[in-house]
Amino acid sequence: MLDLDVTPYAAFVWPAWGVSALVLAALTARAVIASRKWKRELMRLETSPIPEAAATNRPQVARSAIGPKK
Repeated sequence: MLDLDVTPYAAFVWPAWGVSALVLAALTARAVIASRKWKRELMRLETSPIPEAAATNRPQVARSAIGPKK
């Protein structure tokens, strides 16, 4: 079965497992927090009115090169 007898190396193995578990938990928590943040940002952007600059069909580069619409 699963042999977890690491007696001669226990002082090195168990802290390494502990640190690995903490790092994985921290990365998971960070990903969940970032996901919630981006979902809130997406909802905010989807519900906000479209700015006048985005309403035009010309790309931004063309708009800045041509100048304001007359």
